[in-house]
Amino acid sequence: MEDDCSIEGIEGKHHPRVMLALGMFDGVHLGHQAVLNLAVEQAKKFAGTAIAFSFPEHPATLLRPEQAPPLLMNAETKARHLVKRGMKEVILQPFNHEFSQIEASRFIEFLTRHIPTLHTLCVGKNFRFGKNRMGDHAFLQETAHSAGLKVLVADSESWGDHPISSSRIRLALSEGRIEEVNQMLGREYVMEGLVCPGNAVGREIGFPTLNLNWSPQAHPVFGVYAGTATNLKTGQKLPAVANYGLRPTLEELNTEPLLEVHLLEEPEAEHWKPGIELRMEVHSFLRTERAFESLEELKAQIQLDKNQALEMRTSL
Repeated sequence: MEDDCSIEGIEGKHHPRVMLALGMFDGVHLGHQAVLNLAVEQAKKFAGTAIAFSFPEHPATLLRPEQAPPLLMNAETKARHLVKRGMKEVILQPFNHEFSQIEASRFIEFLTRHIPTLHTLCVGKNFRFGKNRMGDHAFLQETAHSAGLKVLVADSESWGDHPISSSRIRLALSEGRIEEVNQMLGREYVMEGLVCPGNAVGREIGFPTLNLNWSPQAHPVFGVYAGTATNLKTGQKLPAVANYGLRPTLEELNTEPLLEVHLLEEPEAEHWKPGIELRMEVHSFLRTERAFESLEELKAQIQLDKNQALEMRTSL
């Protein structure tokens, strides 16, 4: 995929029969994947190109900033996942005042002006568009038909008797229900970032950690997680536990959350050090973060966390 761009960046590129998947796609969960799959299927059927149309920030950031939801993914991560789901290009359209004023009745005209080979639009049942969100999927079908375009509407995907949504995933994440998060995402939740130097406290108490620069908008509940750490430089995968939080036992006045990953198997030390990129795929939530009376009590709990993580791994 080329650099992420606004819709103007598509102009001048020849994409025969563009199948456009439209949506915010925050999290690229199973419901979003149903929309993306429609675009991919149509692209294969008509020898076309599947392209995603989304926004780098939530529209509410401009329209209702006090109500804007924290995002599960930044724009770069979202674009990467959209490409994994078969999108040949990703349009990240800035949601500015000018764009927000496009009437629903003029939306198709806006799209075809920039994408003259537009063939099919793929959306979800809750898709809304146009000024004041006046357009829905039925109106999109009506206006697209007049322009000779096809609109496909994906059925909602459900989990636990309710439709999957980004807001449901945010709530489950904030409550430590990682297994539910993973079910709705259709993959394991990921913590990912650059390993940075730490103060070596973990090593001093017998549990060395890799500290990550990781600050998501929609963050998980502070606590301890079990999963698999991958060194993105070498590709080596190792079982691990991660603590995400404020470390109240060690840093009373810390206000910035820190992600610390402790490997459960001995790594190749020269390849696991500050400067590498590390991905932590989270399988389970072990416990919430809390302050301990002493370092000895903390060490004992960390050992229990390790044992639990290893037991869970052997049961998989």
